[in-house]
Amino acid sequence: MPSSLLLKISVLSLLNLASSLPTTIFHDNTRTCQEYIIPITTTTVEAIPAFQPFRDNFDVVDFVNQIAARDAAKSFAPFSGTRNATHSYDISGTICWPTVQTEQAKTILLATPGLGFDKRYWDIQMNAEEYSFVDYAISRGYSVFFYDRLGTGLSSKVSGYDGAQASTHLAILKQLSVLLRSGQYTGGVGKPSKLAHVGHSFGSFLSQGLITQNPELSDGALFTGLAWDSSSQPPALESMGLRIANTQSEGRWVGLDNQYLTSGDIAGNAAFFFHGDSYDKQMLWYSDSVAQPLAIIELLTLTTLITGPSKFHGPVMVISGEFDFPLCGGNCTDTLRGPAELFFSNATDLQTVVHPKTGHAINYSFNATGAYAVMLDYLHKHQV
Repeated sequence: MPSSLLLKISVLSLLNLASSLPTTIFHDNTRTCQEYIIPITTTTVEAIPAFQPFRDNFDVVDFVNQIAARDAAKSFAPFSGTRNATHSYDISGTICWPTVQTEQAKTILLATPGLGFDKRYWDIQMNAEEYSFVDYAISRGYSVFFYDRLGTGLSSKVSGYDGAQASTHLAILKQLSVLLRSGQYTGGVGKPSKLAHVGHSFGSFLSQGLITQNPELSDGALFTGLAWDSSSQPPALESMGLRIANTQSEGRWVGLDNQYLTSGDIAGNAAFFFHGDSYDKQMLWYSDSVAQPLAIIELLTLTTLITGPSKFHGPVMVISGEFDFPLCGGNCTDTLRGPAELFFSNATDLQTVVHPKTGHAINYSFNATGAYAVMLDYLHKHQV
């Protein structure tokens, strides 16, 4: 019996070790990358949904109309209470660093994608030299860790009804930050000298939540596609024409329940993420081919990430597209500075930037590398 128990423990230990080992190592003349499957356990406070799960797309349409209603703040109550919950997940992450080592490579940029995307948002493969944030950061000497949020890409699949909550996403980001700072899952970088957080949209809200709750885990923050004008979100959601993802593309969203939604067609994708003539139509089609559904519970719990001013004392940049529709109502020129000063009043050097002639998805727009240059020049200025 003891030997049998010992064998079981040994097998479990090997399985746990295997789950965290790099699954792929690849490199070229400019960068070397390792991919990991990272086991993470979270304990969080979850919201308990009070609404019925979606049965069909008519339920989705009716539900979005409720969210978008003029009196939704008073008439719409999606939750009945809260509960404590502990869950274990596997998170797919990739670390890339310059093949020719640089001093700057000891700074890791931890990049979190927004709703509708997985980690490929940061490493666009079509015309990569013009669009890939990872490639640009590598060319500037930085290392980048980017990952699939829970429910997307190669990370664990959970219910979109009550599983992929903002509090869980935030707990995962916190654990990833702790792991990276300790030198785990960092490939050839080893233990970093600094860790900066980069986000897009929902990923920016998550990163904002992190530096608010745990300012000691970050040395700098770059928030893209971020603003706080809640009045623009209902019409933006309506513009997407949200539908149940597994009804839109047969076989593509295996493992996702009816609570995961995606735009009804590529025009809905364009309406939400893009603007006018600020993008290449081929890039729109590419973005649609690698898009990820959003969970309805993610939308409903997003506001829990905004808890007040942060005590973070490092550098913070908020950079959003001039014509960002979902977060600025199509005009960001005078909407960023005021709220940013409220949330990041303790930042070393708060900068708000309106990136010209772009929509919500800056990375997929013309002059994406122009935004990257502004972002990394800022970090370099502050020796991050």
